Amino acid sequence: MSAAAVRVVVVDDLPVIRSGWAAFLRSVPDMHLIGEASDGEDAVQLCGLVMPDVVLMDLEMPRMDGVAATRLISQRWPQIKVLVLGNFHDHSLLQQAMEVGAAGFLSKNITPDELVKAIRLAKAGQRMDASHAARELNRAERLKILEYELRNPWQDAAELTTLLRQHLPDLFPNCQMRVRIYPAQDLEVSAIDEPGCAISESAWKWLRNNPHTQVYLPGDAYPWTGRQPDGCSLTLASIRQHENAKPLGGLGLVSRQPVLDDPSITRTIEALAAMLAQSVSAAQGRARPLWPANLAYELSEAARIQASILPKESPRLAGWDFAARLQPARETSGDFYDFIPLPNGNLGIVIADVTDKGMGAAMFMALSSTLIRTYALQYPTLPGFAVSIVNDRILSDTHGSMFVTAFFGVLEPHTGRLRYVNAGHPPPLMVSSAKGKPVDQLRATGMALGMVEKATWQQKVVKFSPGDVLLLYTDGVTEAQNPDGEDFGEDNLFDVVLPRRSSSAQELQDSVFEAVNRFTGSQATGDDIAVMVVCRKK
Repeated sequence: MSAAAVRVVVVDDLPVIRSGWAAFLRSVPDMHLIGEASDGEDAVQLCGLVMPDVVLMDLEMPRMDGVAATRLISQRWPQIKVLVLGNFHDHSLLQQAMEVGAAGFLSKNITPDELVKAIRLAKAGQRMDASHAARELNRAERLKILEYELRNPWQDAAELTTLLRQHLPDLFPNCQMRVRIYPAQDLEVSAIDEPGCAISESAWKWLRNNPHTQVYLPGDAYPWTGRQPDGCSLTLASIRQHENAKPLGGLGLVSRQPVLDDPSITRTIEALAAMLAQSVSAAQGRARPLWPANLAYELSEAARIQASILPKESPRLAGWDFAARLQPARETSGDFYDFIPLPNGNLGIVIADVTDKGMGAAMFMALSSTLIRTYALQYPTLPGFAVSIVNDRILSDTHGSMFVTAFFGVLEPHTGRLRYVNAGHPPPLMVSSAKGKPVDQLRATGMALGMVEKATWQQKVVKFSPGDVLLLYTDGVTEAQNPDGEDFGEDNLFDVVLPRRSSSAQELQDSVFEAVNRFTGSQATGDDIAVMVVCRKK
């Protein structure tokens, strides 16, 4: 962690939302997630323990809401900056939170770049004006009402124009808004008298082939011909079918005010384009039932989020060699692994398996991964204690709906010691290069996480000698079946690992996957497979 990193705590009563924020924050180099809380009371206690720079605080929560928590944090630790998170219906709570010391308000549909900017500004001591926050909430409320009305069938362009004129001038004051429905139906929704700021045919033609929203400030060169005139900016957004990205139309907004001064305007335009895409598609008779497409989209988004949670690359430590890989059985996975940089040059290694499949397991995976990383960082020398807190948090946040097997170890690279706990996970194989017992199985030191409250795990220690290899895996490896219904099993795994104990971590990992895939043949893999290899070089 760099000296300038912003230390952040996330507070929300919904585990999936907390996990989403946590996964994103871990991907930003100067952001350091140091804790999570599920309500205001826990948030206040956590702030007293870890003293973050910035708190992302949900407004509506059980036991103690975000307003009460913000008041206490601001009174006790004025140096901690609280950014409250809310939706358009949170007007009164927002005003109260700003009055008791919140540094700013963030809409829950904020973009990642805006979130990072807001956190950095909060740490720097820049406080958002409450009136600005209220304007953003008002815009979100109006957009929500328009979304509802667009769900009602409209008969022709004139009816759609009338509907948009009722709402958009308040969303985009002092702007000219045009909507084009292909092939050539233009709707003038609102207008300003700004000579030279008309939206050209070249702009519409360019937009048809470009799905991304683009902003042109005064003097900016167009990708077609010419430049944006002085005195106004232009924003272009595409209206496209959700299922196949087919262009249905476009939005053009001419504004006297620089759009980049208020990035929420661009976000509102993109939300409007998505609403119109669904409405226009339905009106043109091309719409199919939306749920399959939405489900596919949600699965792809969940898979993308999961991929962002997994480490982008294996660690590079002098004298050590690491490799890790996940092969999901479906779009999303319940298996995961992690490498967690810890103080004093130590490294946390994690491999885990949620005992379910599908979207529910994917969300549970995100929650479990975030909790393990959070408490590993808080208790970097006590893996047994960290796991016990993770267990209690899983039970309190999910009410015992699923559980997860996990192996969590803290590796001291300079000594070769590995302190570990095994929470009901398949035993990793410690393959020794020395004479004597060639393989030691690091068996369970306690039950899986999320099963029993106040459970404990025995913490054990092993030591790597030069040339030793640790292979960690999920049960998708040993339970993989061939067409005859036979399991791959531990014996086959031993047969792969033992002759290759001198291979690189990458080569050994690839050999395991190749052997399993060869064993299953044309039989579809019924479970996720994750493999991690840790080698101490000779």
